[in-house]
Amino acid sequence: MSFFVIVNFLSVNTAWNREKVVELMKNRGFEVVFLDLPEHFEPYFANKIVPAPELGFSQDLKSCEPIINHCWENGIRICCYLDNRTSQERRDIQIELAKLVLRSKLKGIDVEEWKEVVFKDIAIRESSAEFVEMKIRDNAGELNACLNLPPEVESALEKDFVVKKVAVYDFRRPIDKIYELAFREMSGENISDEQWLELIRKHIAFVDTVVEVGYEEACKFIWI
Repeated sequence: MSFFVIVNFLSVNTAWNREKVVELMKNRGFEVVFLDLPEHFEPYFANKIVPAPELGFSQDLKSCEPIINHCWENGIRICCYLDNRTSQERRDIQIELAKLVLRSKLKGIDVEEWKEVVFKDIAIRESSAEFVEMKIRDNAGELNACLNLPPEVESALEKDFVVKKVAVYDFRRPIDKIYELAFREMSGENISDEQWLELIRKHIAFVDTVVEVGYEEACKFIWI
């Protein structure tokens, strides 16, 4: 192979979906896997140790175990592309979103509060794009698997890599639709509060479903 390839797997953070990623990785000769996990997990993975669950990343870590085990069994190097600052900020966002769900159930939905948190999260992700790009450039082999690289990182890497996108999950959870709505508003589209309210209510219903059946099962439901 005379060129460098990145396969970007768009995958939800559930073990059953990551098992599908493993099936797609088998017998392909991947050299490096880039996970959307905190960078300080890397030394653990290098020594074939699963780090202790960490607030904000316990589900992400658990869901990645099928990929991690596949890498250990096949000598594939594991890199994690979230720097420490971004990891902390994303943990904080998850806590803020959880508080908003509770506050919305008790006092009603404040659309502006939700928008503030979602827009802040988008800004955090955008500000970390350069770090993610350099992390991949500095560690890539000829054939690389990545989890959930954002579009702006894909575009930057396309200058020097062949980038292939593989959707392993149809992102239609209410929270996914909320972020789509935010991007549309940021691009100048006029979005009404009612559109925000409808999706926020659905997200609250999703959280209630998680309480009833667990996150992994809730992600299997069709959310429209």
